[in-house]
Amino acid sequence: MKSLIWIQALLVPAFGITSQTPLVQDEPTLSDFTVHQSSVSPDHSIRIKRQNASLCNTPVDQYTGWLDVGAKHLFFWYFKAEKPPPSDTASEPLALWLTGGPGGSSMLGMLQELGPCLINAHGNGTVYNEYGWNKETALLFVDQPAGVGFSYLDEGEPVPGDSFTTAADVHLFLQMFVSQVFPEHGDGPLVITGESYAVFVPLSRKDIISSAGARIVSQNALHPNQPQVPLKSLAIGNGYVSPLDTAYGYWETLCTTNPGVEAPVFNSTRCDIMAANLPRCMDVSRTCYEHPDPAICQAASAVCWFGVIEFYDGESYAGGRNRFDITAPCDIDNYCYANTALIQKYLNLNSTFSALAVPKALTHFSVGSDAVMNAFGATNDLEISLMPQLTYLLASQIDVLIYQGNLDLACNTAGAKRWTSNMAWKGQAEFTSRDLKPWMSGGEVAGMSKEVNVQMVEGDEKRTRFAFVTIDGSGHMVPQDQPAVALDMLDRWLAGKAFD
Repeated sequence: MKSLIWIQALLVPAFGITSQTPLVQDEPTLSDFTVHQSSVSPDHSIRIKRQNASLCNTPVDQYTGWLDVGAKHLFFWYFKAEKPPPSDTASEPLALWLTGGPGGSSMLGMLQELGPCLINAHGNGTVYNEYGWNKETALLFVDQPAGVGFSYLDEGEPVPGDSFTTAADVHLFLQMFVSQVFPEHGDGPLVITGESYAVFVPLSRKDIISSAGARIVSQNALHPNQPQVPLKSLAIGNGYVSPLDTAYGYWETLCTTNPGVEAPVFNSTRCDIMAANLPRCMDVSRTCYEHPDPAICQAASAVCWFGVIEFYDGESYAGGRNRFDITAPCDIDNYCYANTALIQKYLNLNSTFSALAVPKALTHFSVGSDAVMNAFGATNDLEISLMPQLTYLLASQIDVLIYQGNLDLACNTAGAKRWTSNMAWKGQAEFTSRDLKPWMSGGEVAGMSKEVNVQMVEGDEKRTRFAFVTIDGSGHMVPQDQPAVALDMLDRWLAGKAFD
């Protein structure tokens, strides 16, 4: 389970990264930006400026800026595709990357995994990424919710505390972005992708992708005369969709060789204790699902934490275990990967703040937000299942890809297999009847996969695709661990090619 934030706050600091504060600069003015005013609401506008390869080493056009929604300001970084679409293409594809957390900056995904550039070994610049995900599609990174990364709130504005508020902000941003700022994406297709990256304490992970997708579909239907967001699919990497099933998957991940390890991580003593505690963890978690009261759900989290999860996650810190890859060391507290600290160092350089024209309201960049984490922890948002959002999206004919690095514990493959099979929707019977089969990338077996294509709307011949794909030799951060395989997977998904 995900919560127990209130307990863990007493045990460990939320961040283990030291960083520098930029020098005081003059306040950037609107003359630094091109400003687009919303055609739908006078409260919404986007300020944007062009960047060059000195900030992110890539040959494509790149832009940064903020969506201003009243007192909330969402930061974005946008890159054109390396391979321009054919001249007769009516609309250009767009991929939106969202890092989870809650409270993780999408700059982590951009500079550590799949962006057109990656952080260099010294934390003072970037290098070109030959496996960047913008080969066939434009790529957009958004720091969300407001209060995370370079996104900020006006003084006195409350910190967002649930994924549904965040999803509303993301929808407003995309609506304006594809209709006014970059209308070449107006008809899409748009894919929302990302991963549920646990950046603070062991149990604070949340998938915003499905919530954002559901918000887009519902708002498109409610306001057909407003600019539409052309969502076609989701691609969720190691997502934290069902807390109950993820907790259940801890035993299989740690007590068998199924993740692709030579020997189980835990000995039989620990495995027996976890197995004995799992039934109660499942019982109280189901109660939380059925009665999502914060007190009930936090109690369920406590049962699962102390009975199952703590045995590994309680030992995940610098020099200890890595919950994002059970075969790798943990180099720094909370994040485990040393390049995360380099990203924070680079984005806090005075030269970076100057190039981005960061306003004085934001004095420091952090890869994660304590305030957002605590706000989510005060609600029941961290304990509930997001399967209802996914079934709504599938019923609305939105394709869904679930991809899993097999060495991840935080959002493990064993749990994902369980919830994808248990999710009640029209394609469930067909999906569960199929066996996982090897899929190939670069001439080698990359993992296992299965998928179904289901007619969701009577009288409409369109078939909705639901695919489950695993990646061997990868932990939570698939594009970092298996970059070539990850890019191949994305390209196949965007092209509509089967994995088998």
